Amino acid sequence: MDHPRKILIIKPSSLGDVATCLPLPTDLKAHFPDAQIDWLVSPAFDALIKNHPDLHERIYFDRKALAGWCWKPTSTLALRKLINTLRKKAYDVVIDAQGLMRSALLAWASGAAIRIGPGDAREGARFLYTHRVDTHRNTQLAVERMRLLQTPLAPLRDQVEFHLRVDPVAARNVQSRMEYNRPFVALLPSARWYAKIWSPDGYVQLGRLITKAGMDVILLGTTGETAMCNTLADQIGTGARSFAGQTSLAEMIAILDRATAVVGNDTGPLHVAAALGRPLIGLYGPTDEKSVGPWRQLHHVLRFAPSGNYRQANSICHPENLQRLPAETVWKKLQELLNGHDRA
Repeated sequence: MDHPRKILIIKPSSLGDVATCLPLPTDLKAHFPDAQIDWLVSPAFDALIKNHPDLHERIYFDRKALAGWCWKPTSTLALRKLINTLRKKAYDVVIDAQGLMRSALLAWASGAAIRIGPGDAREGARFLYTHRVDTHRNTQLAVERMRLLQTPLAPLRDQVEFHLRVDPVAARNVQSRMEYNRPFVALLPSARWYAKIWSPDGYVQLGRLITKAGMDVILLGTTGETAMCNTLADQIGTGARSFAGQTSLAEMIAILDRATAVVGNDTGPLHVAAALGRPLIGLYGPTDEKSVGPWRQLHHVLRFAPSGNYRQANSICHPENLQRLPAETVWKKLQELLNGHDRA
């Protein structure tokens, strides 16, 4: 296959999915240094890729503006404008890393001769690709699945680079709002699914153990999670503070980058922390860490084993068992992590 001149990655959302796709532009740039590599992304997640050194341009997929395109004139106009933009770019290759019908349709509408997507893409999207890749959904981590999408063009490299860079303005904003300059552990106590959330009491107990050890606790979450995070911070007491609903995505990235360690449920910010290379502990219940676990930190995944043997990364437990994971078990693992005694 000739070297492509222009490549588009389609990966609009979500937070964790965009984070796990970050190595793909660098892989492509390593093989095709003269190629222009662009990314179609939701504006909400632009901060993740804004400063990526191997991207030329970001094209925005505004889902709200495009909603109802088949009956709403303004949405129809927005869709036509987006398709015209893609066509004018004259991409040689489009990689659909989203794997849905709407993303596959955009790949097809771009006019690119080569359209690559996952073989298990949903909603019939696979039939719009010229090349389908077996991404081994049940046995490969999300990062590896995203990187496999380049294989119709070039082989995988050994090196994996995320290039998630902290925005300097966001970093200064965060620094100005920190009351103290002490080490802190970032807690991510929420998730989209209730079954993926560790018990609030567990987070309170863990937070108290952290502050007792002389570190601060910062709780992070969305605007909708503000009340929960504020309550947890109040219950933990002195040394704990909630930033839920008070940060932009760029500022949340800056906070995670400064954290001594991160503890959280299987959720987007946990994968952002992994992309930043921060030490972390993932608390998993109904989801399989072999598929959606944190990059290079699977040995930091904790589950509750009903037999009483607390183990990491061994099996999928019933969702309710995550609620029963003792805070002492998480604290012990965190101490090992902070003291550098934790090994894969």
